[in-house]
Amino acid sequence: MFGVFESGKGNSVKKFECFHPVSAGFFFLSMLLITVFSSFPLIQIFSLAGGIAFDITLRKGRGVLRDLLFDALFFAAVAISNPLFVHNGATPLFFMNGNAVTAEALLCGVSLGITLVAALVWFRCFNAVMTSDKLLFLFARLSPKISILLSSTLRFVPLFKNQAKKIRAAQKTMGLYSSESIADRLKGSLRVYSALLTWALENAVDTAASMKGRGFGLSGRTYYSDYRFGAGDVLLTAFCAAADALVASASAAGRLDFSFYPVLRWGGTDALTFAASAVFLALSFAPFIFEKKEAVKWRCYRLKI
Repeated sequence: MFGVFESGKGNSVKKFECFHPVSAGFFFLSMLLITVFSSFPLIQIFSLAGGIAFDITLRKGRGVLRDLLFDALFFAAVAISNPLFVHNGATPLFFMNGNAVTAEALLCGVSLGITLVAALVWFRCFNAVMTSDKLLFLFARLSPKISILLSSTLRFVPLFKNQAKKIRAAQKTMGLYSSESIADRLKGSLRVYSALLTWALENAVDTAASMKGRGFGLSGRTYYSDYRFGAGDVLLTAFCAAADALVASASAAGRLDFSFYPVLRWGGTDALTFAASAVFLALSFAPFIFEKKEAVKWRCYRLKI
């Protein structure tokens, strides 16, 4: 079941989407925790590169360029704003309004921008892979309220974007937005927001009533799922656990420490540093490698037909 299956509409199920929710969720949790809490530049760069490669493989042309452009602008804003507000560091580049803009503050802004963009990219991949039924499977037995909250939150953004487009299109057919002035655009946006807010409240009430009528949250309720924890899930979970342990060991030994102020300092490089970086590089690009391997396999199968 770990292949790429073509549907009649041309959609495809990716290999990573076929993993068990536990193994896939553990992978994303490992990536996000290491990305956010590690200050080592190689770890940050590997995480960002692996996330972008996986994101491109998952979605291909469906808004990837737009999201990458937003990521680039967001990274630039973070990298530039940090040295403008933080003036620590021993290497001034130039002075602005009597305050030094230092190289250390600039590099710290670059590092912070890479971390934030990498986390954002991995959250996009998480949203694409971990569907609402997988989240319900993971959390329903522990807490039905948390599971429905997470699934509803992930569903919120695309659902409301589509509804906003429908409302705007309906208003255009009514003759609105005839002027290109800023005031007309602002009024139109307020009308869309008002209609969208009303729709959201009504939809929330209907959803709550429907869930209550179907017995959601009642004690003794059973949950159905057809997920099976296979050999691939065991390998992925074991690899994630080994990578987490190795990176944690290197961090505890101080080999992944990196500070920017007052000057650049790091914990040194040795075999443990290179081993942790190499394993994390493999972990970051594991989904991309899975997808490319399956794509090549199925291309060979088609050529044999």
